[in-house]
Amino acid sequence: MYYEINVAKIAKDRIYKHFFATAKRSITDKDKAVEVLKTMMEKFPEPEYNITVNYHSEGYTGCDAQDFIKNPDIL
Repeated sequence: MYYEINVAKIAKDRIYKHFFATAKRSITDKDKAVEVLKTMMEKFPEPEYNITVNYHSEGYTGCDAQDFIKNPDIL
């Protein structure tokens, strides 16, 4: 799982355009997300910038090797 912080900058047409986002590996827990977000909000203030946060949960599915050999579609 990870948090992604997206920063958009207002353009001449007064519409926010994507500016940059944090990398998948950058923020892997909630406390770090809050820490980074506070800094971003300070460095990239409204209304010139718009900041959003996304949470991405990553799951996985596993099985026994023998079960996979018997039925590769199990995963």
